[in-house]
Amino acid sequence: MSKKIFIAVVIIAAIFASLFYLSQQHNNKNTNEDTNKTANIIGQPIISQQKITITETERNMIININSVRIIIGSSYSLDSEINKAITQHIESLKNDFMSAATTAAEDNGETNILNIETEVLLATPRLISLAFTSTEDLAGINNDDPKRTFMVFNLVNNKMMIEGNELFRDDLAWSEAVKAMKAFLLTDYQGDPNCDLFFAPRHNGFAASCIGVDRSRGGKHLSITGDISMSMIQEFIASSVLSDIIK
Repeated sequence: MSKKIFIAVVIIAAIFASLFYLSQQHNNKNTNEDTNKTANIIGQPIISQQKITITETERNMIININSVRIIIGSSYSLDSEINKAITQHIESLKNDFMSAATTAAEDNGETNILNIETEVLLATPRLISLAFTSTEDLAGINNDDPKRTFMVFNLVNNKMMIEGNELFRDDLAWSEAVKAMKAFLLTDYQGDPNCDLFFAPRHNGFAASCIGVDRSRGGKHLSITGDISMSMIQEFIASSVLSDIIK
């Protein structure tokens, strides 16, 4: 091999080596970025309590709110969306109460009281599950049982689970689980209930409630709550969700 050919071969080899090195560096950078994104999601959520009391003397109202604030690593946008959804849910409960309070007796000196308690049922790197229990004490009215509603957040997909069917293997599994949970809650109930089922995962099971009316009692308000054991619905739950609930 001539000296010129040898030099050319060496130069070409050096160029290929440089391109290979740059390619590896680029791949490593992308891998690190992906890892960092995952790390932001995987961090265990930080949950703090917030207590608020609202007093309206003119309307004889007191509203006591025990809420939570969620912090998830450096993912500010996700924090913001979750806390915004929590605030909106509590505002909805508060507005329903204020609307009902305007129809309550106003001249008997009684105070209309609303208590909202927020409970963290489950907090993992993938799921946050919350329960909201609202109790009303309206002036001059035979008050209803406490209502329990729920919110579930999927931290991986950065969204709130609206229907709850994402918790189950498929739509058929969701349907069967809903049927089983509702039947369990109403097992000992005497009457003709017409209620909607609400539920959310908790450690080693689900929390559920059935809110509606009793048709056999002139549409009297109905609110039944209970805990669902894992053995009752485990076969229906998606494997990714199951690993969060039972660990």
